[in-house]
Amino acid sequence: MFRISIFEFRILIKQDVENIFILFYYLIMAKKFSEPTLDALFDSPIKVKLLKLFVYNPDGDFESKAVSKKLNLKSAQVNKNISNLAEIKFLNCKNSNGKKTFRVNRDFGFYNELKELVTKASPASKEKMLKSFKSLGKIKLALLAGVFINSDTSRADLLIVGDNIKPAKFNNFIKKLEAEVGKEISYALMTTKEFHYRYDMYDRFIRDLLDFKHEKLINKLKI
Repeated sequence: MFRISIFEFRILIKQDVENIFILFYYLIMAKKFSEPTLDALFDSPIKVKLLKLFVYNPDGDFESKAVSKKLNLKSAQVNKNISNLAEIKFLNCKNSNGKKTFRVNRDFGFYNELKELVTKASPASKEKMLKSFKSLGKIKLALLAGVFINSDTSRADLLIVGDNIKPAKFNNFIKKLEAEVGKEISYALMTTKEFHYRYDMYDRFIRDLLDFKHEKLINKLKI
């Protein structure tokens, strides 16, 4: 019998999304599903990144090269792990015009469970995000919505308000965050002056983000 103590359970749920996938492993094991398949799904952090990418983009056809670039991983790592996922039928492989592409198999035995887990779990460590925000510049407001709070109706996933933010550094931050999340992020970046102007003018975009479900990681504007 595969067992996990209450203490271990509490530790897992306090950690980032990769450990939540490990928790899912425990739960599946408790149901006595196929161990070889589970080992292939959860044997590395790279697999977790791939799982999130394909579950978040169920209609996407991806070449290995494009996956490597999107997730900021080495080609050899991606090729090996994608092949493993195709072997257990989590991914369907298609050859067209000399190009091999992969798409998630919605008929995969654990697809619905994985989809539910991915959408409910935080797609990125908020602790790491907060640390990154603070290194970007003088951040006055960091608001999470959309994919970060499991909302399909948000106008954007991320709103950053601040000053002295270097574009290159911010773009690099977004690229890394998208690699961790597994999908493109809809975001807005504003100076403090621009935000106050739009807020005072009852800008619809700003008001919708603030009025509907969201989470503030930084709120020096006291709004």
